Amino acid sequence: MKHPKGTERSSKRDRRPMKAPAGEVRRQHAAVPPYAGPVKGDPVRPDPTRSAKAAYDRTAAVPAQQVDSWPDQQAAQTGGRREQYVRLRMRVRGDRLTVVDSHLVDGPLAQSTTFHGADAYEVTYHDRLLHAGTVADPNTQRSFPSPEGPEELRGHNVTPREIYEFTARVPASDVTEQTRGGIHVRLHRIDEPTASDHLGAAPLGTQFEGRLTQVAELVGLPESTLPESIESRGGRTGTGR
Repeated sequence: MKHPKGTERSSKRDRRPMKAPAGEVRRQHAAVPPYAGPVKGDPVRPDPTRSAKAAYDRTAAVPAQQVDSWPDQQAAQTGGRREQYVRLRMRVRGDRLTVVDSHLVDGPLAQSTTFHGADAYEVTYHDRLLHAGTVADPNTQRSFPSPEGPEELRGHNVTPREIYEFTARVPASDVTEQTRGGIHVRLHRIDEPTASDHLGAAPLGTQFEGRLTQVAELVGLPESTLPESIESRGGRTGTGR
């Protein structure tokens, strides 16, 4: 039921805040007085819980050590013995191999079990395989085509090389004065791509009989390929291929 205008609707007291009279400003006091920090000009009060830092004494300072140069980085050692291998640069002339250069490389030597491509090499000591790898077309020379040249030069020109080079690798621990005379390096032509889950200790010709054809061979390594000989002439390099 609607109440007539001007009649009280409820007997309850109205608790809503009333508007302050004109000209007055209602002030509310905070329970905790604000603190804005020290004011410029106030005396500094030391913190009793912290000790004062001592003044810098130039006479007691130790001068930094001057280092002209840092030593060369050394390869990580495994089991107390550093892993190294000898990188041989081989030259092929007919069915003969010769060592052109050799370097001592820091780091482990990984063994591949897949032999694809044109050729493969192996390094053996008597009948034990030391290392083997693939060689990508070492005896092939390719030239770029000449679209505006004569007819015979418009396609890729492939020319076999009579003398060419490739790189072979062998663990440095297997190359000693006592073993170098019995180490053989052989280059094979891959007649059929070959892969194996595990490469055995026998020579490649025995493991992959009928799938490789021997091209050239070297019997015995020269004294210059010994790790100590390479080290003495400064032929050691950092970790790399």
